[in-house]
Amino acid sequence: MKYGLMYFKDTDNIGDDIQTYVAKRFLPHIDYYIDREKLNCFIPNEKEYVSMIMNGWYIHNKCAWPPSPYINHLLISMHFMSVEATDVGDKYLQGLGGNYLKIYEPIGARDIETKKRLEKNGIESYFSGCMTLTLEKFENVEKTNKIYLVDAEESVKEKVKKENTEYEIEEITHWLEPSEVSKKSIDQRLQDVEELLKKYQGAHLVITNRLHVALPCIALGTPVILVHPEYYDEDRLGAFLKYMDNYTDTEFDNIDIKELLKNPKPNNEEYKQIREQLIERCKDFINKCETNNMDTSKLPDIKEYYGNYVSKIEWYKDIYEIERQSLERVETKRVKEYKQKVEDIKYLNTQIENLNIQVESLKKNNSELQEQKVNLEQKNNKTKEENKKIR
Repeated sequence: MKYGLMYFKDTDNIGDDIQTYVAKRFLPHIDYYIDREKLNCFIPNEKEYVSMIMNGWYIHNKCAWPPSPYINHLLISMHFMSVEATDVGDKYLQGLGGNYLKIYEPIGARDIETKKRLEKNGIESYFSGCMTLTLEKFENVEKTNKIYLVDAEESVKEKVKKENTEYEIEEITHWLEPSEVSKKSIDQRLQDVEELLKKYQGAHLVITNRLHVALPCIALGTPVILVHPEYYDEDRLGAFLKYMDNYTDTEFDNIDIKELLKNPKPNNEEYKQIREQLIERCKDFINKCETNNMDTSKLPDIKEYYGNYVSKIEWYKDIYEIERQSLERVETKRVKEYKQKVEDIKYLNTQIENLNIQVESLKKNNSELQEQKVNLEQKNNKTKEENKKIR
């Protein structure tokens, strides 16, 4: 059996590479690296199935769904994204895309949000949890006195730095520059992930606002604090919050963290039930791949598939990219115009404020003049009365 490892070539978030890293350890070997955003275009070197664990975040390029027919997959720990305002919403989970998933029901959803989204579209699903919970602790990683602040909000960083007196603080971001990442080999990218995870394992404490930072820390046995918005997405975060120390932004602002920094709360070990289920499903999938002979007779001929499908899709994607760039230019122009209008409004508001100040000043001057007029009239009347008496 041949195996593929899914990755996102142009990612801007190392969390995607962490998902690739955790899937890799279950594979007996890797024969293909398959770009998540080009799943539908994958063609092996010969007419055969390529098995792959398809955990992770889906998907920027909705045209890449459903995947290539040559991929034999385990659909587990999946997060399907839907943005109605700027994207196609759930439409890629309907019609051809939804019917494809129904063939492989139930689908393993990383979070309750995805489970509900799939079920809303008539696709049977179950909560599998996140594959990052399957991470194994590294050997020979010593504990340090470091607190890592990973993409934490400024208010959180300021408070920790102010209250901390004992520990070395280091700030880390999971944001990446896609143009730089895509130049690296997959091996180098996965090595970067491993070095980062070793940092987390050796940390005294990790404080973050990212779920894909918190969950690996739980698996690695490192105390972690997740600081999330006041009004957070319950369906996305809720199932995981009980496994870690967590606070809303307001709660964190209002608590005394000196003792918390010194003696962090241990993570909840109940996550291991999800972990073991994920490991069992992945191992069972690989065992079936190794022992079952899959019938390739129903697979399309490679040349035919490329000629009739992939070449058209690649052409369509080129057109799609031109359209995207065009829309981006229009949007950039609109943003520029909007910013200019904002500046114009600020200028006009300043002018109005200045005019209001001038009006108030004139009113004050007018009031003073009226008062002087009244005083002069009173004085003039008094003088007239005095002149009458003299006569």
